[in-house]
Amino acid sequence: MPHRRLAVTASAVVATLLIAGCGGGGDDGGGGGTALPECPLDALDGTTEPVEVVVWHSQLAETERTLEALVAEYNDSQDVVEVVLESQGSSYEELVRKFTQAIPTRQLPAAVVVDDTSTQFMADSGVVLPAQSCVDVDDYDLSQFLPTAVDYYTVDGAFYPGSANLGTALTYYNRNHFRRAGLDPDDPPATLSELREAAEAIREAGVTTTPMVLSLSPWIIEFWLTGAGAPVVDNDNGRGEGGATAAALADNETATELLGWIADMQTDGLLQALPYAEGGIDQYLALASQNASFTVESSSAATSIAAFLEGDLDVGALDPDADEPTDLSGLDIGAGPFAGIDAGGRGQVGGAAWYMVNTTPPEVQAATWEFMKFLNGNEAQVQLDLGGSYLPFLRSAADDPRIVDQWSTTLSGRWLATANEMLLDGIDPAFPGPLIGPYTEARLAIREGLEALAVDGRTPEQALQLMQDELDAAFERYREEGF
Repeated sequence: MPHRRLAVTASAVVATLLIAGCGGGGDDGGGGGTALPECPLDALDGTTEPVEVVVWHSQLAETERTLEALVAEYNDSQDVVEVVLESQGSSYEELVRKFTQAIPTRQLPAAVVVDDTSTQFMADSGVVLPAQSCVDVDDYDLSQFLPTAVDYYTVDGAFYPGSANLGTALTYYNRNHFRRAGLDPDDPPATLSELREAAEAIREAGVTTTPMVLSLSPWIIEFWLTGAGAPVVDNDNGRGEGGATAAALADNETATELLGWIADMQTDGLLQALPYAEGGIDQYLALASQNASFTVESSSAATSIAAFLEGDLDVGALDPDADEPTDLSGLDIGAGPFAGIDAGGRGQVGGAAWYMVNTTPPEVQAATWEFMKFLNGNEAQVQLDLGGSYLPFLRSAADDPRIVDQWSTTLSGRWLATANEMLLDGIDPAFPGPLIGPYTEARLAIREGLEALAVDGRTPEQALQLMQDELDAAFERYREEGF
């Protein structure tokens, strides 16, 4: 899940867009908001050559390997559709930047895999074929999928992505460091106050000087706020009628408490804050080198971290600047529920979503929907979990014997089982996370505020006001430019 995007000026593409209506609110998914484009299911009838479906993605490591294997399996299973994967970089930001820049020329793929933040933007872009269009025509049963996820990706009553790779967040920690500090390695911190207590105990025991490492990733702030029931934007966190129109960060008591905690942890030398970098893995390397004892990060990193720890993944492939291999001897990493502001295992829906593009020929759109249904099937859902760290979108897949076995017997599997519990029980269906049109700018605003706090020494109130001002300006531009 890492959730990452980069700002792109909307005015460059607005003239060529067919804008769908903005708005929030997921209901039972009947496409009740705006008129939906047609899903040309019959366009594959009579085709004599395989229809090519180009998919843009930015997956890495074990997740990319899993996706490549699934595409090869699908292509070998039939001769009507030929899926072609095209990597567009190492981060969602880079991918979304390239996708947005390609909108004016319509040189777009058949499908794109972007992070969960893009929901409203994709709905507003006018170049997406909402899955709801195909669901309605194909009599496709959405009730077989996780309701929280369906609601999260629903805009104006229409479910937008064809499939979803689900994730949450976890607290990754060095179990040996906990043992040496007299802490229970089977009982990781569940709240911010417990994170601080653990950090103080670890430093006092002389285990490491700066126990916590934290990437200043905006999505982590959203997870903390959503888990505590605090909004990022107005109008029911963007899900009320009419959608979000302004930020809700200034004068937000929960946000002030959160940023105050980060600032105090850093001032007291208990936390190392890392400025966000596209595709950055320094927080993981800090754990691997045992310079840090714990961090909070995406559950979708589970299989890659486990593969790295078990010697099946070369970190040099991810960190080409590494001078020498990292010594993993004695390293015992565990993962517990995401440590929340006031309760553990509370957050929001994360991960990525597969969007179908409506600028391709009808037969390509129909072929893309067929591939989406393959991704939603039990076999693909199992493989995306076992190899890609994604939690099942198809509810019944969690009962597959292979997942049950992996979640009980392997390192990454136990971590994913913990994450799945949070996805099922730790997310309020009525408050699953913000829905924001200018999410690119929202992430940038939050990032700038975090760096102002952690790097420039601004107060929590000043940092939040900066976020508020930047995001409010982004909303104004979004309204003026059409998206």
